[in-house]
Amino acid sequence: MAKTANKTETSPANESATSSAIGAKPPIYLLDSMAFIFRAYHAMQRQRPMSTRTGIPTAATYVFVNMINKLRKDFAPQYLAAVYDVGAPVHRNELATQLKDVQKFNIKTQQFETVEYGGYKANRTETPPDLIQQQPYIRRALEAFRIPILYYEGFEADDVIGTLSHKLAALGHHVYVVSSDKDMMQLVNRDVSILNPTKDNLILDPPGVEAVLGVPPERVVDVMALRGDSVDNIPGAPGIGDKGSVELIQQFGTVEAALDAATSHPEQVKRKTYRESLQNNRENILLSKELVTIHTSVPIEYSLEAMRTQPVDNAACRALFAELEFTTLLKELAPAVDNTVIEYNLKPSDSEISQLLKEAREEGRGKREGPKGLAIAIFEDARAIAEETAAEPSDEGGEPEPPPAENMTLFGTAPAALIPEPAVQSLPEDLANRLGLAVSEGSAIEVSLDAPGVREALADAALPKDVHDLKAILRALAPHGVALKGVRDDVMLLSYLVNPTHGSHTLPDIAARTTSRALVHQVTKDNPVDPKRLPEAAAAIVRLAAAIGEQIAESGPVEHHIPVDDPSLGGAMTTEMLFAAPATATAAGGSSALHEVYETIDKPLVPVLLRMEQAGVRIDPEFLRGMSTRLAVEIDNLAERIYTDSGNRFNINSPKQLGDVLFNKMLLPKPMKYGKGKVVSTAQDVLEELAENHPIAALVIEHRQLQKLKSTYLDQLPALADSEGRIHTTFNQVGTATGRLSSTNPNLQNIPVRTAVGREIRAAFIAAQGNVLMSADYSQIELRLMAHFSQDPLLLDAYRTGKDIHTLTASEVFEVDAATMDKETRNRAKAVNFGIVYGISPFGLAAQLGIDQRTAREYIERYFDRYKGVQRFIEETLETVRKEQAVRTYFGRVRPIPDIQSRNPNMRGFAERTAVNTPLQGTAADLIKLAMLRIDQVIRERKMRSRMTLQVHDELLFDVVPEESGELERIVRHEMEHVAEFSVPIVAEVGVGKNWRDIK
Repeated sequence: MAKTANKTETSPANESATSSAIGAKPPIYLLDSMAFIFRAYHAMQRQRPMSTRTGIPTAATYVFVNMINKLRKDFAPQYLAAVYDVGAPVHRNELATQLKDVQKFNIKTQQFETVEYGGYKANRTETPPDLIQQQPYIRRALEAFRIPILYYEGFEADDVIGTLSHKLAALGHHVYVVSSDKDMMQLVNRDVSILNPTKDNLILDPPGVEAVLGVPPERVVDVMALRGDSVDNIPGAPGIGDKGSVELIQQFGTVEAALDAATSHPEQVKRKTYRESLQNNRENILLSKELVTIHTSVPIEYSLEAMRTQPVDNAACRALFAELEFTTLLKELAPAVDNTVIEYNLKPSDSEISQLLKEAREEGRGKREGPKGLAIAIFEDARAIAEETAAEPSDEGGEPEPPPAENMTLFGTAPAALIPEPAVQSLPEDLANRLGLAVSEGSAIEVSLDAPGVREALADAALPKDVHDLKAILRALAPHGVALKGVRDDVMLLSYLVNPTHGSHTLPDIAARTTSRALVHQVTKDNPVDPKRLPEAAAAIVRLAAAIGEQIAESGPVEHHIPVDDPSLGGAMTTEMLFAAPATATAAGGSSALHEVYETIDKPLVPVLLRMEQAGVRIDPEFLRGMSTRLAVEIDNLAERIYTDSGNRFNINSPKQLGDVLFNKMLLPKPMKYGKGKVVSTAQDVLEELAENHPIAALVIEHRQLQKLKSTYLDQLPALADSEGRIHTTFNQVGTATGRLSSTNPNLQNIPVRTAVGREIRAAFIAAQGNVLMSADYSQIELRLMAHFSQDPLLLDAYRTGKDIHTLTASEVFEVDAATMDKETRNRAKAVNFGIVYGISPFGLAAQLGIDQRTAREYIERYFDRYKGVQRFIEETLETVRKEQAVRTYFGRVRPIPDIQSRNPNMRGFAERTAVNTPLQGTAADLIKLAMLRIDQVIRERKMRSRMTLQVHDELLFDVVPEESGELERIVRHEMEHVAEFSVPIVAEVGVGKNWRDIK
């Protein structure tokens, strides 16, 4: 739990536990708040800044709260206080005015230079605006933890801590200064220690300080006086650094003694630089000592009783963490204690069930029109029930640990990636047909599917239903012969529409962040199935449907209504036709943009995706097994070449061993990048840079790629195929921030198409016996949408007249005549076209084309000079996103982009690229979804035997009965090209073949 620099030190937790036994007073913990706040902020800036969907930065708050929580958990302090800086001028500001000119030592010239002194802390930059924005939330967190905040105007937090340490130690308490600041070491004595949580709870007592710094605590101020402090602009002794300051104090004992020796016995100061520095800067050095000395006599009043640790304010924690969208903290730190007293009816009588169903059909529920409705929760199936298992991490940390049980869901689908395969267990027989029903939070019950009136209610399209993860529930009910109709709200899909950047949309996570109330009955290893969870889930769905519905209604008006009428289909395509559900509004009613996306795209797509999952796509297992055998030989040959080139045999898959061979044994240039455990990185980008001059890096890249393809596809896919050789992937509607679908178990959307091996893998995807495969792929859809959004004359003309856009760009940007243009030049123009769509930088384009950045920058500038409409679209989009911190697609889907205002240039740049690309990629994603709805409807209306089986971003795959091929091609092409009208033609390229690779 804690480690000490001095091995005999007693840990605070043990001291707390034993203090009462021996009559000693309990220790007191003083938190150096600002030091940790700044540390938390800068640590997260180097990683990924966090923010809410509305743009409130939260990274520093999140790290700080976790640190407080860990401190309380590790040491169970009986007394704890947080010490703050006031932010106003302090006594050191006035003291520093005595400094006029100071000397600096120029390392390059090895000379002392005189400069004007700027003042105490003059070197400090202003507090970042996004950190200032978090300060009130951090104070609210301390208040929620009931930790008193102490400060004194005119003095810094260090001085307040020094004074309190001195006074509290005098009362017989041991004081732990919770800080990572070396200045605090001067406070350490027999009764005062430093506790540094950032160093694995390192505890420094007097011997510990000497072990770390080289001098005892009472000499720390002397070392600091010589070192100075560039951050606080304390000059110190120029030319004397960390090592020299310790050596001089070890030799002379104090600053004063060192100064005297330099004057009276200069030969004792061996180094000329040190000697001259001490001789010429006496007053400034002594003043520096005053500036670094922590005061212990601040006239601050305090209450020891107020420092006594109290239970956290649960309501305040829930409110704060919900506002800041700290889902994990909501569940860990602020459980919904009020939920624990709810007694659910697990054995309702027939009359009680009948009464609930009757109430569900009654008119009126908040702002809704029509019946109140019925919330439903069901144990999904064996895939969604997983025990918590322990995985042995490799020495590289390469194998992912299984997720905590809280990430599993017993109702709705847990993301397949979160379910360790060995952990899957069968659903208990007596729970396979159980479900939770609720009309209000207080009415939740647990019933059997066979209870009187339940099946009829589920099949009643006039009775609105609210659920979580509709597709999973439809899949689970199907074996029981239940046709669920009348679904109104799927809170998973609604949550995704409101919070598309959130990584999890399980019911516990949605409940925690939406209504500040965590679910009590969780999945655990000892209790993988809790019957109480069904009614609790149903009650939560009631609550969430209303809460998220209000957010949906506030999402803004519809700008582009999604077309749902097509005369060629013989009538209007409505939600009722697609789903047999009433076209009612969400909880808040109205026709907001997000509501229309939900009602016309996301919800009706659910049964379409389920049919595709059930149909599956056929593979040739023997083809893949043979390919795996051949690839294994190729991988082994690559490994032997790597061993030969390196002169070592080692585990190529171990980043640690690979890094050791490349950088320590072969002495290849080390990157300025580190992986886990501070091991030099061997990531893809590092190897790619090395590969330019070192062939072994290219071999490692190829070895990794082939090995991944072998394990991910060649070995895994045959094992996942059913008796007919069909793979049944799971489509995830809530897995990306743009609205694109993703697929899992297995992921069929990432099979590479640009490599020979990737193309050969596609040859294993075949049609049913006697059938053929059909592929329909949108042609340059994002570039066509760019033409529509930008209204650029050149792009509009090119697509309207059928010109080749890449040839046009090559002519415009590279100034090459189209008649004499070679394929390579066109491919370079293609990289420019698609690079612009994804906001490519000169650096990125240079790397992609193998040119220098100056030339790449010229290409980009020339592109925008020719395509002025594109530049205008980008500028206007960024201007809007900076104001709203969000971007919308053509059909109204919203993606928050809070990092658009980030001070971190990398994060801001990524946000800007995302802002430009999302309207294109997100609109394309919804466009193909709408086409899928139309195509699926026509196939079913015409009772065709052909089936839509797979979607891969802009491409659809069909298993086609040969005699239906011509008809289906006409249907698919028409629906994909005319599902919505834009300023330029939308083109779908359709082909047929025996396997996916050979489709033409």
